[in-house]
Amino acid sequence: MSNWTGAQKRIYILAILLFIAILAYLSSVRSKKIEIIESKAENDLIRISISMPKFNYLNDSKFQEELNNSIENKVKSFVEETRKIAQQDKEEGVQLPYEANVTTEIHYQDEDFVSLIIFYYQFTGGAHGLTSVETYNLDIKNSKLLALSDILSRDAQEIVKKEILSQIESQSDFFFPEAKDYISNDDIFVRNFLIDSTGVTFLYNHYEIAPYSTGMPMFSISWDKLKQHVIYPQIKNKYK
Repeated sequence: MSNWTGAQKRIYILAILLFIAILAYLSSVRSKKIEIIESKAENDLIRISISMPKFNYLNDSKFQEELNNSIENKVKSFVEETRKIAQQDKEEGVQLPYEANVTTEIHYQDEDFVSLIIFYYQFTGGAHGLTSVETYNLDIKNSKLLALSDILSRDAQEIVKKEILSQIESQSDFFFPEAKDYISNDDIFVRNFLIDSTGVTFLYNHYEIAPYSTGMPMFSISWDKLKQHVIYPQIKNKYK
């Protein structure tokens, strides 16, 4: 390097600085991924399989800790509930073990929002187990857990139901005959939902409006159809 010209030295230094900047950026991107905590256990009562999210990059550390603790406590309660059922049934001579499975699916994530779903599957005998879900939609920069009422005005209810009913009508053989009445009387603002760059997806549980063979019904509605009802500024400005 002692024989290099001044220009060559400057280019070399700039290259090193650029390399460091790229490494810092890649490290930042990696650190902003949601950590998935996995564990398994089994005994004569219960088989447990857990895959749950842990946030480690939110700006508000107190909110982050409370959110992580809330998720962890719900998972523990679910497993303990299944264990108690297994213990009671064992005393009655029922064949064991039962199952408690928790899985996490990251539906969407970008620099501003993350949307994920946690599936709680419990098998306590019978033809198949039961699955319940819980969704989480976060404004990352503001460390805020979003309710649907944060995102849409109450008058969005009509357009959402209209779109869901239209989707059911197009494949009515997969739903219960009373599904339309159920949707008409439903309150979408207490329903599990997911968001992404294209719109909002509403979830219904097994047997709620369709047989088990249909799976868990999900209905996606685009931001374009909802744009008159979007009230959350960060979403209104981002997903036009």
